[in-house]
Amino acid sequence: MMDKEQLLLKYFDGSLTPDEKVNFNQFLESDAEFKAQFEFEKDVKTVVRKTENNSLKKKLQGFESELSGAPSQKKQNFWKPLSIAASIALLIGVSWFAFNSDVFNGTEELYASNYEKYPNTVYTITRGDATDESLERLAFEAYETDDFETAIAYLTELKERTRLDYVDFYLGQAYLANGDYLKATDKFQEIISINSEFKDEGYWYSALANLKLEQEEEAEKLLEQLIKMGTYKKNEATALLEKLN
Repeated sequence: MMDKEQLLLKYFDGSLTPDEKVNFNQFLESDAEFKAQFEFEKDVKTVVRKTENNSLKKKLQGFESELSGAPSQKKQNFWKPLSIAASIALLIGVSWFAFNSDVFNGTEELYASNYEKYPNTVYTITRGDATDESLERLAFEAYETDDFETAIAYLTELKERTRLDYVDFYLGQAYLANGDYLKATDKFQEIISINSEFKDEGYWYSALANLKLEQEEEAEKLLEQLIKMGTYKKNEATALLEKLN
């Protein structure tokens, strides 16, 4: 089995194989230290992603101002080679982080502009019906009111009692809305694999979840497949794919 460090590296590189993804998810569920390291590395990338391009420019400009303000010609001449080297190193470092973040590729913005919570289309909730205390009602009532943690709990219990495939789809939706993107992708992949009636929607939302996980290559593959099928959000998928490319 691949060591944990390699699994993390391959995850963020987007090169995990299906078997490695299984191992990765198992470690996330059972190994607190592995999960903590994963969350830490993901948070680091998130911080970099949220750094605005203007602030990067200001830092570079400030650095250049400090270099140009040397107190004497002698010192200026002495430090000039080192200053140039430091400037290049800083520029390379900042550029690398910016290039590998969403400052330039804008996946956060792409996600925000394309994400919309999928409506409840499977269970009609009659307001004021005090006689309906079913688990299904409780689950979808929580989902409709954006109480996603409660919805996840009820939908998980509902899944254990039934074999309704749409439960997995709405579990994926609840995980996605609640910020648990890895679990969301797992649920959408299950929907895709069993050829559920929500298969097409599963491709779209799995692609969006992969954007949040910074797995752009996987997102592109899912979008390409969705476009080939041509039955759900073809235009939106085409536009999103073009922006990713």
